[in-house]
Amino acid sequence: MPSECGCWNNNYRSKEFYMLSEAASRANPVTQHKTLIHRLKQPIVKLIGRERANRLAAPYYNWQARRRTTAFLAALPESALYVNLGCGYRPMRGWINVDQARGPEVQVVWDLRCGLPFRSESCFAIFSEHLIEHVSKDDTQNLLRECYRVLQSGGVLRLSTPDAEKFLRSYIGDGEFLRHPNFSRPIDAPIDRVNEMMREQGQHLWSYDAELLTLMLKRAGFPAITRQSFGVSLHERMRDIDFGARAFESLYIEAVK
Repeated sequence: MPSECGCWNNNYRSKEFYMLSEAASRANPVTQHKTLIHRLKQPIVKLIGRERANRLAAPYYNWQARRRTTAFLAALPESALYVNLGCGYRPMRGWINVDQARGPEVQVVWDLRCGLPFRSESCFAIFSEHLIEHVSKDDTQNLLRECYRVLQSGGVLRLSTPDAEKFLRSYIGDGEFLRHPNFSRPIDAPIDRVNEMMREQGQHLWSYDAELLTLMLKRAGFPAITRQSFGVSLHERMRDIDFGARAFESLYIEAVK
C-alpha cells in the first residue's frame, strides 16, 4: 500500500479515535494492550490536556488502523464488491466503508487521493456522498478514473455533492433557496450562503454543477452518465440510501461502466 503518499494521514476529515471491537481484541493478542494504553492515557489527559494527549496517542491508533485495513483488504473476494467512499459518519451495513478518518465501522482507512486499494474490475457499485467537494479538482478527476478502473462492466458509480448551479441561480434570482430552513447556519446576506457552499469553513476545495461533473466522468472513461434525483438509482442497492437532510441542496449523478 502506498503509505508514502499519505494514505494513513487524517488531513481532510476529523473523527473520534478508532476503537477495535471486542472480537478483534480477543483474536489478536497485540490489541489487548489497548485497555492498558487507555488507562495510561487518562492521567496524561489530566496533566497535558486531551488535544495534546490525542496527538501523542495518534501514532498508536494509526498503526492499529493500518493493520486492520491491511488484513481486511487481503481477505476481500476478487469481485462483486459494494464500496462506500468517504463514508464519514454514515457507514452502511453490507458495504465496504472507506474513509481517511478512523471509525468503528470504517473497514478501510485510506486517503482517496492515493487511488483505490481494490483490484481492477472488482466492484459492482460505488457510492460516494458529499465527498468530492473536499478534495481538489485534480484529485477528484484521478479518483473518478480509479472508480472506472475498479468497477466491473455494467457497474454503477453514484455521486452526490452540493449543486453549485442551484446556489448561483438562486443568488442571481430571488434568493429563496439560499434562505431554505434546512440550512443549519444563519446568514447576513445571500452571498454568505454561496461562500459556505464553496468554502465550508475551509473544508471545501471545489464546487460542481452537472455540466462539469458529467465532463469529468466522460474523461474518466464512463460511456453512460445520468443525472438522478434523491433516492432514485439505476442500481437497486443504491436506491433510497441518500442522506435525506442533504437532498434539498444536492446534485445526484450516476455513471455506468
